[in-house]
Amino acid sequence: MTNEHEMLQMQYVNLKKEFPKLFALKNDMVGKEEHILTALYLTDIGQKQHQKYCLTEEIKMIMQRISLFQAYFNRNELTDRVTIETKMEKQIAEYQQKIDAEVKRISLAKAFLKEEFLSVADAQKLKELYRLIVKKLHPDINPVQTEQEKDLWAKAQAAYKLSDLTTLNAILQTLELTTSNTAVEPIDIKAQVAILEAHVFKLKELIATLEKQFPFTYRYKLADDAWIAAEQQQLDADIEALNIEKKKYSEYFLLLEEWKPGLLS
Repeated sequence: MTNEHEMLQMQYVNLKKEFPKLFALKNDMVGKEEHILTALYLTDIGQKQHQKYCLTEEIKMIMQRISLFQAYFNRNELTDRVTIETKMEKQIAEYQQKIDAEVKRISLAKAFLKEEFLSVADAQKLKELYRLIVKKLHPDINPVQTEQEKDLWAKAQAAYKLSDLTTLNAILQTLELTTSNTAVEPIDIKAQVAILEAHVFKLKELIATLEKQFPFTYRYKLADDAWIAAEQQQLDADIEALNIEKKKYSEYFLLLEEWKPGLLS
């Protein structure tokens, strides 16, 4: 066996170990962690951000109404309320649509967090079982598969998404009983190494991209009670200031509503 072949063989073995770890990590991020982090963010921070958004939009609509009423005031004309409300309809509909969507998201987040999750030990076991199954069944590592192996791979993916430890364990036991311990030498190990290197590179790129995006950028902050408290305090202050601003514009709008033509002459 030449030195080059030995190096390729070592690369191949290392890549076969690295690929399932990265694949399982990526699946865990997009299949589980993303939902948990998003739900935590929405319940801890998002609810207050939603309040702030609602107040901001309500102030905008009050100011829009003021602007429309002010135009009649400046011309000393009787206010056409029907025309004004018609102009406001689209803005109100868009606002309500956004509000309804966000309320639904927050509601789903609360329901999601009430579900029972695996213990830390069981979650770790789930990842380890899945990683071992990926190594044995993933098509990128094992391109030649029997129908039984394809079926087991589909079942393993479903079981992982459902956090079904029992099924994953059964699948792994099935594989250990039906597969030989004899290592199968790749027909073209150089090509196999190149293929696995490309897959590993893509997985690393994807994971790095995910790490820079919401909600993963908040992973450590959401585990920090002091950060959460500080954010909530700042949002409470913003909400209080917006309530004061809303009251001010609402009072001015009431004055405009009471205005009648002729009072300026």
